[in-house]
Amino acid sequence: MLKLSGDVCVAGVDVGSTLTKVVVGGAGVLATTTGRTDTNYVRASARLLADALDQARCAPEKLACIVATGYGRRRLPFADRDITEITCHARGVRALFPNARTVIDIGGQDAKGIKLAPGGKVVNFVMNEKCAAGTGRFLEVMAAMLGLTVDELGSRSLDATGAVGVSSVCTVFAQQEVLQHLAAGIAIEDVLAGLHAALAARIHRMVRGLGVERDVVLTGGCAHNAGLVRALEERLGMRVLVPSDPLLTGALGAALLAADAVERGETRGNGASAGRAAIAGAGAARGATLGPPRVFSASARPPATASVSVFDLPRHAALGGPPIAGIDAGSLYTKAAVVDGARLTVAILRSEGNYAAVAEQALARALCRAGRTREALGAIGATGLGALKLAEVSRLDDVSCLTRGATRLFPGATQILDVGGNGTRAVRLGPGGAVRDFTVSGQCAAGSARILEVIAHLLGLPLDTLGSVSLQSAAPAAFSAGCAVFAETEAISLLTSGTAPADLLAGLHHSMAEKIVALARKDRAGGGAALAGGGAKDAGLVSHLAAALGAILVPPEPMAVSALGAALLAAEAR
Repeated sequence: MLKLSGDVCVAGVDVGSTLTKVVVGGAGVLATTTGRTDTNYVRASARLLADALDQARCAPEKLACIVATGYGRRRLPFADRDITEITCHARGVRALFPNARTVIDIGGQDAKGIKLAPGGKVVNFVMNEKCAAGTGRFLEVMAAMLGLTVDELGSRSLDATGAVGVSSVCTVFAQQEVLQHLAAGIAIEDVLAGLHAALAARIHRMVRGLGVERDVVLTGGCAHNAGLVRALEERLGMRVLVPSDPLLTGALGAALLAADAVERGETRGNGASAGRAAIAGAGAARGATLGPPRVFSASARPPATASVSVFDLPRHAALGGPPIAGIDAGSLYTKAAVVDGARLTVAILRSEGNYAAVAEQALARALCRAGRTREALGAIGATGLGALKLAEVSRLDDVSCLTRGATRLFPGATQILDVGGNGTRAVRLGPGGAVRDFTVSGQCAAGSARILEVIAHLLGLPLDTLGSVSLQSAAPAAFSAGCAVFAETEAISLLTSGTAPADLLAGLHHSMAEKIVALARKDRAGGGAALAGGGAKDAGLVSHLAAALGAILVPPEPMAVSALGAALLAAEAR
């Protein structure tokens, strides 16, 4: 495959957003290594290159040319040249499938379609926009949430009797749909088939403008997923070919282009010399791991243990009569609130799909802490995604519950900003706390509190410390936070370029605040904006919102505002 004379060897290094792949080749020899992309691209790539050279039995001084490609290609000082992943993937696929005319590459954080001429030349290409829904991360997030591997997602989807509809607009919102379907008792195989159909539909929309022709080759980590291959074949109406190791196509193409350059005598050799130095520097650490995988997933979330707290309500918010309870069964967290006079007891649990069971657990824990029994309650109300699954409770509209809880705590508030795990809502209030109108974020979770979990996991910080770290920043970084899932990659890029964690977080909070403010209105009445949801616990975000909007009113437990409202509305309806 590699046409090289003598005993020299070449290398292709594909630094992807999730994985770094290396192919080293010489006369009759091909060696490969793969590892998680580290925030230190040079160190990670040098270690993998050293391992591949060992496998190929090629001494570093015999390394004639290194070509880098992928997301981090320009950050490798030891590469002789960097070449776009479009060119490298095309070259790699052409070597494996000479008749290929269409290449679909689904990577961890991007997807692309490449149209090839009969000789293998690139004639056109397309890439997905900055959204995770059309990438491998879409399936990776779903697999982690369900406790399956990506390959298991595919194999189990093949047993479906029918694909249930799942939105492919946003990865975060699709998670919510999956949980809803499973909670409704739909077979997981049918849900998984729907996930693959959604991703295939998104990919098809991306590539159809190219004029898809046979042979179609699928590359990237998702290519081993049998469910996705079948879904793509059904959508395209033609067979889809898969390489034996679809992750390595780009690195293989880079190595082939390096070999071409050597044969033409076009290499300068500077990169290879630097590569030998980098390999020597990585020597002692060669056997070390490349660090833990930094992947946004359900496994990175806090464990589903209960948080139970007790708060004193303001005098104007206290109640007489028997205790009452409210439950907010959200897609990420289930909150139970017990109001007993001037005391508010709140229990918060992770929602794990079985909303009824989790809600009962949360209510039981709150009642236990409050020293009350369920029989003593005068009313129970429920709202949120899983409210319909709860028996013997009043089911209430979520905006009404949010409004009732917020206005009970802050009677003078002129608007409510609810920054939840899957989106943000702005509710504008009139006299007496009446709802004038409300706005919700679009079909994207970029302005939601979910992004805070992603970055906390990446930085290795407890979620509740992000705000205090952010407030230490003197120079907030420019952080677009355009996608809650891709924010991880943007953060890694900033950290790699030397941005301090405090500046990164301050930039993130500023970007989030801008998105939230776009939904809100400047407070001219002076009553302030009541803040609810998990985002209200972040002091950095609150600070940026206050700078833009004025007075921000934060409840004692922002996540329980709707649960409190559900209890109040249920009591008023008695």
